[in-house]
Amino acid sequence: MRTCSACRCLLCQLEIHLKQELCEAGREEQYASIALSDSLLSGYPSASALSAHLRSCRSDGNGGHPADAILLEMLRLRHRNGADTLLRDMLLLAFIPVLHSTARQVARRYPRLPPDDTAQHLVASLLETFDSPKLLARDSHLAFAISRMAKRSMFDWAERETRIPGNTERDEPIVATDDVVCGIPEPLERAVLLRHFLNRCQREGVVHGSDLELLVHNRTCAGYSNALRQRVKRLLGKLRKAARAPSRSDR
Repeated sequence: MRTCSACRCLLCQLEIHLKQELCEAGREEQYASIALSDSLLSGYPSASALSAHLRSCRSDGNGGHPADAILLEMLRLRHRNGADTLLRDMLLLAFIPVLHSTARQVARRYPRLPPDDTAQHLVASLLETFDSPKLLARDSHLAFAISRMAKRSMFDWAERETRIPGNTERDEPIVATDDVVCGIPEPLERAVLLRHFLNRCQREGVVHGSDLELLVHNRTCAGYSNALRQRVKRLLGKLRKAARAPSRSDR
């Protein structure tokens, strides 16, 4: 849980936001109320102080971690009060350096994945890991287990994202042709042009298979999370830019 270098990525923006929130008066009062009845947490005067301690801890090299006992207590408290966002945010802040490290590993192994999508899924994977009942049964190596579970979930997602046909050097369609034009109430000529355009974008690496599936099978953003709406906006921006640019094969 080392501190991370400053940058402008989504994870750093999240870190800044979480630190600011933990310093708010309402959050400090909430933490004081929790720590008052807990011997482990009571040794730290504020949520910010406890988060700083968790981030400063170092692994013993064998998977053990001096913060394991505190992490377990925080997970148990959160399990008893699932609506408590303070403990969630403190845990998330403590593991931001782990997310940074994993994001770099994913970028090296899957360079075509958009960094913002990677960051958003990393956060989602970590939050899901915090809710795992398996962690509550552990009495050691907890920080290691959390990191490993979140990373495994992240790499499984990245593998699925890049396993779509057409993401290889072969010039295969990412989405079947019939799927792209199915249900579009346009003249045949427009459907053919749309199919050609999407396949060109896929061949040139502008979008991936899962991106096209998102756009084709979900016509509106109704009911989407904010993260997914932002992803759709970025995809549309990429497609507009690609539509204005000449095809690489035409240059």
